[in-house]
Amino acid sequence: MKPLFAALVLTGLVIPASAQAAAVISFDNTTSIADNNNFKTQIAALGLTKYDTTGASIVLDANSIITFHLMGSESSLNDTFSTVSSPILTTTESGSFQNNFAAPILLGSRSFNAGSLAGLLNFSSIGGKSATVGQNGFGIFLTRDQLSGTGVSTFYFAYDDEAKNADKDYDDMIIRATVTSAVPEPQTWALMLAGFGFVGGAMRANRRKARVAVSCA
Repeated sequence: MKPLFAALVLTGLVIPASAQAAAVISFDNTTSIADNNNFKTQIAALGLTKYDTTGASIVLDANSIITFHLMGSESSLNDTFSTVSSPILTTTESGSFQNNFAAPILLGSRSFNAGSLAGLLNFSSIGGKSATVGQNGFGIFLTRDQLSGTGVSTFYFAYDDEAKNADKDYDDMIIRATVTSAVPEPQTWALMLAGFGFVGGAMRANRRKARVAVSCA
């Protein structure tokens, strides 16, 4: 394999990839998912059997990109999910029932800085209450054995829009969030720089060979 071609191949193999990132979910009290949750069967199939709401937290351990999918909704209050990020992502469900678990609807991806997502992921509705991470109305689904403080790359959260006499079913809007890092791993950058150095060296060697060939002609 010629040196320049080998260098180009090497460089192609070291294009920065996303590093592992996680959302650290902390909680104190959990409740079993209510029987009146219209998606309890689909949620259970994902291994999610409980949730927490008031006082729970979601904290990113690094600058991250989060991709959101709408899994389902059950409401007649025109509920809205929105992010406080640039550009702002917002979506409103306009029907009384949607089941998208078999084919989740992509809402978009947004960048977030490391830290708490409280105030950055928000639910609101016409005629209902608003809620963000850690507030009553914002539920975070959890697996049976999930421990507080565990980092995950995918998590599910949901909305209960009742301002009064809340039914606590958390099925008015269910969102899946997938977390990836916004910053390549340091070792990936090192490999990439080494690859570019190899390319530069190979190009200089080729130029020297070309000059020698010309002078000998």
